[in-house]
Amino acid sequence: MTLPLLDGIRIDGLPVEQLYPGWIALERHPVVGQFEVILFQDEDSGRQACWWIEEGAYKGSHVMALRPDVQNRLLTGMDPVFWPLAEGVLGGDIRDDATSFRTDLPSTAFRELSGLWLGRHAPHAIFIAAGHADSGEALTCPDGKPVAEGRMKALLSARRGTDVLVVSSPFSAMPVRAQIEMKLGTATAYRFHDALENSVFYLVWNEATPGNRPSFYYPGGPLLISDDPSGPLIPGWILEWFARHSGHADVIRAARPFLPEDFGVGQASSLRTPRVPQAAPAASVVKPTDPEPEKPSDNSPEVTEIREAEPVQRRSFLPELPLEPPPVLQSPHKKGLFGRFKSLLGRDDQ
Repeated sequence: MTLPLLDGIRIDGLPVEQLYPGWIALERHPVVGQFEVILFQDEDSGRQACWWIEEGAYKGSHVMALRPDVQNRLLTGMDPVFWPLAEGVLGGDIRDDATSFRTDLPSTAFRELSGLWLGRHAPHAIFIAAGHADSGEALTCPDGKPVAEGRMKALLSARRGTDVLVVSSPFSAMPVRAQIEMKLGTATAYRFHDALENSVFYLVWNEATPGNRPSFYYPGGPLLISDDPSGPLIPGWILEWFARHSGHADVIRAARPFLPEDFGVGQASSLRTPRVPQAAPAASVVKPTDPEPEKPSDNSPEVTEIREAEPVQRRSFLPELPLEPPPVLQSPHKKGLFGRFKSLLGRDDQ
């Protein structure tokens, strides 16, 4: 007697009639071409696993376990889904040809596909333990982009709050706002874009240990800094999330950049006190050396005095001090070369 979700499935040419104790078949989905996937779950532990089927024949229990020719056919069939995302939103600008999305595949199966596909086509990310940031040393990403001293340590010290997450970019040190929040099962990722350096990076928190510092992923490097045991899986998880959520492009495009008002900059003007009227300025003092202006005779024509426009007074937060003429310093009489010799010999003339 075959199980309903396993109808027509053959292993070594024989129909499947039973499973290991405790395992049940949950779902069966077409993938691409002649490929199907069946999702299983262990009733006691909740662990999930997949069977990959081609033309009704069992091929393996993980994408990595498939024969190279079978694996190549399966992953090549997923190119229309993953290519536009991997070359676009994952580490750069959103591409208009990213139009193929899959919401029907179970996450366990989709992550196997995305992780292996990315590892096949993209350079392998350099993995560094997050403890490297404790030293505060500068580092250079695999693509040559530098990270100055202390920046990575400051970034991995970020803490989430109730507002939109704002962090300091490790590349330009400028504050940047999270563009989108992604729920990755037991983890939460945030996408950031540093416009000055035209770089995209992610911070990822493991929700099972939210007090721990986040993981850092820079697809352009590619560079991955993490203490999390699941750290190496993060790139595939993010790619899978984009391939499942077709609305991510609109959310990222609508995300506004960081503004100084996010940190309260510019609000100090509301605290300024009104200007207190000052007494009328004293009459100008005529310098003794200036000649006294001649008064025109009664018979002379009336002369209109032309004055230069006075500069606009700007408010200063320093106290106004009276300006006094600088003291005149008289330099002592300089001695010639012969006079300096006499001074050294103690024979100055009186």
